[in-house]
Amino acid sequence: MTVSDISSDRIDRTQPPIPEAPLESGVPESPIGGTTSAPAIPRRFTALDGLRGLAAIVVVIFHLRREFRDIGIPDSLDRLITGGYLMVDLFFVLSGFVMARTMLRTRHREDFLRFSELRVRRFMPLHLAGWAIALLGVTVLALCQQFGIFHTPERGAFHHGDTNLRAWASSLVLVQGILGPQFSGYAAAWSLSVELWVNILIVAVVAFMPTAYYRRLVGPAAFLAGMVVLAWTVPSAENSVGTVAFGRGLAGLGAGMVTYELYLLFMRRRTIASPEDGATQTVRWAAPVGVISLLLLVLACWERGFVREFRFLPMMMLAPVLVVSLALPSGGPAKWLLNTSVVQWLGSRSFAIYALHGPVLMSVKLVLELRGLNPQAPKVAAVIIVAGMIGAACLAEIGHRYIETAWQPKKKPRPAPEPVVREPASV
Repeated sequence: MTVSDISSDRIDRTQPPIPEAPLESGVPESPIGGTTSAPAIPRRFTALDGLRGLAAIVVVIFHLRREFRDIGIPDSLDRLITGGYLMVDLFFVLSGFVMARTMLRTRHREDFLRFSELRVRRFMPLHLAGWAIALLGVTVLALCQQFGIFHTPERGAFHHGDTNLRAWASSLVLVQGILGPQFSGYAAAWSLSVELWVNILIVAVVAFMPTAYYRRLVGPAAFLAGMVVLAWTVPSAENSVGTVAFGRGLAGLGAGMVTYELYLLFMRRRTIASPEDGATQTVRWAAPVGVISLLLLVLACWERGFVREFRFLPMMMLAPVLVVSLALPSGGPAKWLLNTSVVQWLGSRSFAIYALHGPVLMSVKLVLELRGLNPQAPKVAAVIIVAGMIGAACLAEIGHRYIETAWQPKKKPRPAPEPVVREPASV
């Protein structure tokens, strides 16, 4: 919501690893321990992959909202783009859904430690790459200001609250979303911080539960606890750091786990596979609900003030409906759109896009500022938009191929079955 072995890691390979669902794809093949017989679950939810890819692009566009304003987009489109930050809550729900089965299989301290290791190794490679790029940009700015070369902007590098040494140390270990300071590191890093540590917290609680029944209650409890935390805060509070950020992560991941249980319930209660020919049947209501949910998601971005006033509860209710409708076997225009080749490519690179687009945008803006160009000029803003989008896509491809994929665990090939030697029948 995925990691790899490298030769320097000392991992006890005699112990079977916890199968972990990819952040952007499906669920492990083995059933949840201790539950009733589970229905057939697909290895990948391709529509959810596509949904994650579109959400990642929306977040990139959100971080370019000032540049879009500078080129003179209509106010209605600006209002829609400004609500793009709500995609973070969709990411939390998606991650809770695809990771639910793995989290619910955690029973012992060893499982918890193994899961935590996998989560850290999943997040850190791309995060450290983005962190290093962002730090390099600020360092170049500081050197240019120190020696008076190029057209350096007036803001002081390493002096503001979000760029001082404490901020960079906090962002290095991914705790800025919980402990602050706000905006430290690079864009979107705070949500990775919240997801990582809230995920580990939930799994620690799951591992403490004595039976499968109590483990399945952790998701609803996390959702309710997160909503209580959000209700306790004021609508004007910063939503990307501290209590609000923690509440969004806790409620979102909990809602995703509840969504997974609802998905299993629908799969059990409907006859998905015909006993005669094994043909897969579709869930008829899922297709229209998926289309309506996508439209309501756009409306939520439009009415972001209403969503924030109600402490993100509308997103926490809408995202599970959208996710479960896309996960169930169905057709319709929503799944057609999310399964197109371009959207699927975005989905497969969504984590790299999400983690690396911030440093790319910082670097593009810094280069243009050092050349003495006004980033608020319409033509310069257009260059930032085009160069930022292309650069984010290219760096995401590089990061996916050579960082993200390289750190994924290599599955050991299954030993070939020994040939059965049949003795000749006696005459």
